[in-house]
Amino acid sequence: MDSFFLMGAKPLVQDSPTMKLHELLDWAEIAHKLKGLYKREATHGGGPEPYAPLSMFKLMLLGQWHGLSDTQLERALKVRLDFMVFTGFEPGDGSFPDATTICRFRNRLVTAKLDQVLLRRVNVQLEGQGLKVAGSRGAIIDATIIESAARPNQHVEVDDEGQADVVDSADEEARWVKKGNEAFFGYRGYSAVDTEDGYVEHVEMHPANQSEVNKLPGIVDALIEQGIQPEGVLADKGSASAANREYLQAKGIGDLIQFKGSRGRAVHLLLTQMNRAIATLRYKVEQGFGTMKRRFHLSRARYFGAAKTQAQMAWAALGVNLLKAMRKLQSGRLQPCAGSRPS
Repeated sequence: MDSFFLMGAKPLVQDSPTMKLHELLDWAEIAHKLKGLYKREATHGGGPEPYAPLSMFKLMLLGQWHGLSDTQLERALKVRLDFMVFTGFEPGDGSFPDATTICRFRNRLVTAKLDQVLLRRVNVQLEGQGLKVAGSRGAIIDATIIESAARPNQHVEVDDEGQADVVDSADEEARWVKKGNEAFFGYRGYSAVDTEDGYVEHVEMHPANQSEVNKLPGIVDALIEQGIQPEGVLADKGSASAANREYLQAKGIGDLIQFKGSRGRAVHLLLTQMNRAIATLRYKVEQGFGTMKRRFHLSRARYFGAAKTQAQMAWAALGVNLLKAMRKLQSGRLQPCAGSRPS
């Protein structure tokens, strides 16, 4: 039950983009997935009552949606009515979560490995509303470079007295990779999107130096475990290998991986034409990466470690999917999906 303050504030922010986002989901189901994050829930011990997990998750979502750091998010919550109504926090409670509390809650989500779980549950809800195609469809898989939040490994720092010292990077899992003529220090983020509207189904994060060609089977297995059985897989030349093609054939999944030539042996003309045809379909995954990086600030990691950076990518993917759903509703392109059901 909303308090008198929240009931009075709702009409003032009802038409804001934040509240449009709020109306899109069944938050009770999300709250159910957040149970058990605090030991106090199981032990019923003493001490201060923790902030409601759903309110904290909503707050994190707002931070991702608006590109705010934890400190900026703490400040925004204290002055923006739409943030208060969206999350359920209010001045009368006597306190708002600070930046440290927000950071600790994020770490709880990472430890509980809920990033993929919450992404999937939101997708299922969008399918149930007819905003996302359910059932069989293809999957487009690709990777992008995400620079580390830390300075590169073995960099030199000079103090005020001019003394130089070699310092290891604070991000121990990030690695160097060369792409074209440039070198990057960080991670390679993988995304699988559906071939219909480009909704993100799954994300993964690995050190940048790990080979891209070996990741496709694990991503497809993860999709199948979530109840998503792709009819075909589209991928660029980075995933081209005999092992990957054999894997897809064994799974009964269509092979739409681009072909690449070898030294002294160019790709056959017919295969080149097929590569071009596949490329015309792959724009949806590239579009998703672009939105994650520009709109949801994924060009650079905010945290150290693959797990936390993967969670950041999952929240960005969640933002992409909700943005797609909102735009579809606003444009009137709502098309009920036959056979939509939770998986």
